[in-house]
Amino acid sequence: MEEGTYNYWVIWAVYLIAAALFYRIYWRITAFRRRLWLSYSLRALMAALILTPWYANSRGDSLAPALMVTALDAITVGVEAASRALVPLLVALLLAEIVASILWLGRKKGKKASKP
Repeated sequence: MEEGTYNYWVIWAVYLIAAALFYRIYWRITAFRRRLWLSYSLRALMAALILTPWYANSRGDSLAPALMVTALDAITVGVEAASRALVPLLVALLLAEIVASILWLGRKKGKKASKP
């Protein structure tokens, strides 16, 4: 394995470990007992935000977190270029919200069915 490829996977591993630690803390912070839908929604949005990958540059095949790609494109190239990674990030956020709502509805119906 080339050194560049090795570094790429090490960087991803470090990022995912840090993301998992952050998400664990975030999970506890968003543990609302009365606002279950809000908990599901915030957790899904954060997961999509930190875990959605996108191509690091328009001519390459290496991936990076879409949030980072959007921010760096906006800073270095311009706001117009940020849309390259912003579109898939927004789609991931929308899908995360849909999944969170479906899970919440499923849990809500499950609680109603279990009550005598």
